Amino acid sequence: MRPSELHAMSQERKGPADLAALRIDREPRSSGPRGWLFLLAALVVAAGAAAYLLSGRSLRPRLVETVTASIVTEGQATTLLTATGYVEAERKADLSPKITSRIIELNVTEGSRVKKGEIIARLDDTDLNAQLAEASANWVNAKAELERQQSLYQQGLSPKSVLDAAVASERATRARADYVKALIDYTVIRAPFAGVVTAKRAFVGEAVSPYGSSPSGGGSGGAIVTLVEFSSLYVGADVNEANLGKLGPKQPAEISLDAMPEKTYHGYLRQVVPAADRQKATVRVKVSFLDADDRILPDLSARVSFTSEATKGSANRSRILIPKAALVTADGKTGVFRIAAGRVKFQPIEAGGEVQGQIEVTRGLQGGERLVSAGGAGLRDGDRVRVEGEKP
Repeated sequence: MRPSELHAMSQERKGPADLAALRIDREPRSSGPRGWLFLLAALVVAAGAAAYLLSGRSLRPRLVETVTASIVTEGQATTLLTATGYVEAERKADLSPKITSRIIELNVTEGSRVKKGEIIARLDDTDLNAQLAEASANWVNAKAELERQQSLYQQGLSPKSVLDAAVASERATRARADYVKALIDYTVIRAPFAGVVTAKRAFVGEAVSPYGSSPSGGGSGGAIVTLVEFSSLYVGADVNEANLGKLGPKQPAEISLDAMPEKTYHGYLRQVVPAADRQKATVRVKVSFLDADDRILPDLSARVSFTSEATKGSANRSRILIPKAALVTADGKTGVFRIAAGRVKFQPIEAGGEVQGQIEVTRGLQGGERLVSAGGAGLRDGDRVRVEGEKP
């Protein structure tokens, strides 16, 4: 037979077997271990999604508002009101001469500390000494003439009128001598009280007078120096008349100076000046220092915080305050929701009293934490959140 015929016969014999291989098997087959794993994973995902939806959660982050746990000092936490003013002195004097003369000696400069009665300066008294010598000589002659007239009058050799004239002349010359002595005393400028020289307005060689201005441009009349009693320094401040009722006698206060913001001084309300400013609706108050030091200078800007209680001895103590809206209760515990990496974490705390409308936290927070204050109803530990105003 031909090869082509043999090939056709072989194809006819194989036909039924090849058709059987192409038949679709309708019987179910076992999917093996991999199929069971896919089925189990699908069931887990479905169960998780159902639980999440049943619990009321959303796959999207919750929109919330936040606050920061603030750290305040003892004084800030108990502040009733604040006022601004300047450091002033109860005792301050511009020392001027009582006569016109030239300065021949000046013993102080800015910053010099002097005691009461200490000599500040001396003026030229040359002409006054000459006047004193003349007045003293006239007085000596007047006294001698009075003695002669008294003797003559007692002998009946002189009338009473002549004796009276001698008495008047003696008194006049004596008064003139005393007056020149007083003028000489005025050439010595002494400290009227113990204090510190804060300004030197004249120099040796300058002529000064009680009402004239210093040639050096001091400008405070004829003042030679300005003397301040530092122990009498206080802060003069203006308080709104509507807040005056919050202050009581010796009300505690904290004082901070713009020149030394790192230092807090302590004081108390010394006086409410019995006069009001109609234009500004304020009343002036004086606040004394309890712990003044040499760094406090007149005319420095100051801020006074009147506190409900004295803070002396506890200046380093600080408090942590949070708004009432940040407090939540979970599982019977009081706490707050802290925000970290876009999620919230419930933090139990111990709350103290109320301070200026906020809650003091005595345990659980260190200050500076970011907390949920609004929009946190229904939150749970670990929920995703987004802060209002921030980009998603």
